[in-house]
Amino acid sequence: MPQRPSGQQAQGAVPQTQAQQQSKTQATFEISQAKVAKVIGKGGAVLNAIKKYSKAECFVEQRTPDPEHARVTAIGSQKEVAKCQQTVKALVGEKMSLATLGSLSGVTGLQEGLEDSGQQASQPAGAPSIPGLQLPGAPPSLLAALRPPGNLPPPPHLAAAALTAQVPGMPENTQMQQNLNDYYARMWTSYSLGEDPESKDDRPKEQPMAFDPEALKRLAERAQAGDIEEPRIARQQPPPPPEETDFEPPAHVPMSERPLSTQLAMGQGSLEERAVAEVECILGVTGNNSLRQLPSSDGTKPAAAEFTGPLGFSPGAGTTPQLFGQASAPVAQVTPGSAAPMTFGNTQRKMPELTLKGFLRPGGFDDDVPQTKKDADSVNKMLERLQGNVTQTKEAVGMQPQVPSQPMMGHKAAFEAGPEDTRTQADFHFENMISRAQAANDQESLDNIAREMLIRFPAFTPQQIADLVQKMESMPALRDHQGSDFLAELCRLLGSRLREVTSTQFTAICAAVAAWSADPKRRRAQLFAQLSKMYFTAAANEMSSRLMTFAPQELNSCLAAFVSVGFSEHKFFASVGRAALARHSSFAPVQLVALLAILSEMRLVHTDLFNAAAGFLTTRAKELRPVDIIRVMRSFAKCNVRHQGLCTAVSDEVVTRTRNKTTIFKAEDLCEISWALCVLEHFNGDLLKCLFKGLEKAPMIGSDALTLLFEAHLSLEFEHREAYGRFASKMSDDMIDALQDHYRETRKDERRCTEERRKDVASILKSLVDGSVHVNHRTSCGLLIDVAALRKRSSTDGFVHVDLDSNVTSIRSLDQDDPASAGMVIEGAVALRRRILQKQGLRLVTVRESEWRDMDDTKEKRRYLRNLLAAFGDVLE
Repeated sequence: MPQRPSGQQAQGAVPQTQAQQQSKTQATFEISQAKVAKVIGKGGAVLNAIKKYSKAECFVEQRTPDPEHARVTAIGSQKEVAKCQQTVKALVGEKMSLATLGSLSGVTGLQEGLEDSGQQASQPAGAPSIPGLQLPGAPPSLLAALRPPGNLPPPPHLAAAALTAQVPGMPENTQMQQNLNDYYARMWTSYSLGEDPESKDDRPKEQPMAFDPEALKRLAERAQAGDIEEPRIARQQPPPPPEETDFEPPAHVPMSERPLSTQLAMGQGSLEERAVAEVECILGVTGNNSLRQLPSSDGTKPAAAEFTGPLGFSPGAGTTPQLFGQASAPVAQVTPGSAAPMTFGNTQRKMPELTLKGFLRPGGFDDDVPQTKKDADSVNKMLERLQGNVTQTKEAVGMQPQVPSQPMMGHKAAFEAGPEDTRTQADFHFENMISRAQAANDQESLDNIAREMLIRFPAFTPQQIADLVQKMESMPALRDHQGSDFLAELCRLLGSRLREVTSTQFTAICAAVAAWSADPKRRRAQLFAQLSKMYFTAAANEMSSRLMTFAPQELNSCLAAFVSVGFSEHKFFASVGRAALARHSSFAPVQLVALLAILSEMRLVHTDLFNAAAGFLTTRAKELRPVDIIRVMRSFAKCNVRHQGLCTAVSDEVVTRTRNKTTIFKAEDLCEISWALCVLEHFNGDLLKCLFKGLEKAPMIGSDALTLLFEAHLSLEFEHREAYGRFASKMSDDMIDALQDHYRETRKDERRCTEERRKDVASILKSLVDGSVHVNHRTSCGLLIDVAALRKRSSTDGFVHVDLDSNVTSIRSLDQDDPASAGMVIEGAVALRRRILQKQGLRLVTVRESEWRDMDDTKEKRRYLRNLLAAFGDVLE
């Protein structure tokens, strides 16, 4: 298992990663929408193979202004980007097959994404059709390797070789099949480049035939005449053979007196019976099943008294055999398993120890036994066997085209269980474990399966880890086992394996762990709460080191998971902002809007990223959906980032869609868009016309929309009085009073800090001014203020107003890595209300809660507040 680097090593690796990110280049090109499924592949397998082969990051964006083309973005070094671009264009132009790509990248089983449901049932997924070539029974990977570019026919030698790729009745060899696929892929690469493999000088020369039938017939005739002897193996110092070795018994010699090899070769009976007889003779066993029971070739049976063993002696006798007239000599009796010396010819050897493996004696004395000659029958039998093998092979090959096509489900199942099934034994064990975990319901089985998972977890592959985490939803009993302690331990193990998973698997794991943490019961579990936080800390560190490898949708999903659990580390989100800024043009408009919405919900803003995104979205505002328009305006308004170009493009797009009735915006949506434009200090008269028309047609408007409408009315009344006058005339005084009453009712307390802190500021202010000090005061226009000093109790507007800034009213800036040096941005809604109060002529000062909290002495607080009020001159005593 790879070891996690120490803190110093991790810090030293960050500058190197940033330097590598700055040296990367980016290229964008377009492909046809019809080829997107081929480039992405089934489950993104083809796109991952392109990334692995080219070493570059590749993203496909289908939502583009041109509906007939998709945009492909490659990120990496110049060499990697060029290689990625060439690979994608080769796939799209049919100049490279999926099998060739799989061979180059080391990925097997590549298939196109299925877009047309009307595919032929007889053609499996991933096996492209080859014009002019029919290979029934050939594996899909071989068909893909033989697929020509365009309409070119495949090479003849590859088509012929494919016919023998899979012979029925022969066992399947996966390694041999993979080697054949690699060979065909290399041959097809040479063919596609215009090279003729047969024109090579180093091609193998034509080999002669394995056998010549005519020569074999002549050999049989010579054997029948007795002119052929079996060749001998030359030895360095061969012992002098006995004279009897050249003895050949005449034809009238009975079968029982002939050598054992001749008896077994020419005798009758089955092969099993003759083999048993030979073993019995070697072991010295006598009985009813001995060789003397077998009939000879002439039909006569030898008598029991006339039988001799394979060497011419009776089994079990105590004398040496008389071998064709040789004098006998007494020897010890030989029993099975003994190693007594044995006389054979003129030499004496030690009997080797018997073994039952194949009924052979290793290193025995058979090499000194005279070899028999080949007879006519043995040659004829050999010829018959060879001819029979050729006939059977021809019949098997001829039967291949006659195999009927299977139904669609059977055909698919055959391919899934055939060459396309790349699962290993570990995969089957893993699937079995998942099945048992889903079926477990009692305490003992849950304990066993939980223990097994935790023990085997270090041996899981990255894909198995991702599958296990995603399938935990189908195991509710195991998920809640031991009060979520099992999930807590699983989170601890996941943190140590994050370096091995891909970005897609990383995203799936983060989403699953975030879903586990959403349960309030698990949040209250101390062990799970602690280990889940440790997991997200490890995930943030790992994600920071390879942010450029995450696709836009994967980046957004991971950030959403971090936000859902309340993870808000400043340094991590700052690195995310920098990475997104470097590649914001590779995002689709929808993905970029989602990223900005996530950051704004976390009350975070990266100024450069927001400005770059605004410029990008300005040119592609037509691609934004209604919900995306509302999200982007809400994000910019909340973070108080003003961009006139974006405001103009979005407002004009809303007006155009509303007038053309291509998109129907609700009255509530128009109220929120108009309010956001007021926050960003942008005025659009045509949008206001659409707003009032929508209000007239709407039978009912939501409470929040009415609140935003009242604040927008106040902003336009004080900041754009002349331009807004013709619209304000349409609103009667009763309508405006009704809006203000509703606002007072819904906004009763605008608490932006703790009540204790607000009362402390009020007491210090009361000691500095002469008047009545009130907390949570409502001004004459209906807006609330934290602390106000009034000349009279009956006054609505005071002479001094104090507003407190806290984490609720400010947005953290990600422009700096250090949180202490990062600036604070006032939230857009708070800034709008303060502008309205200042336009109304009220004196307003702001106090930062963080600075006020650090001051313990009352005198120091009085001095701090006095310095703020000194700008008003006459308000102090």
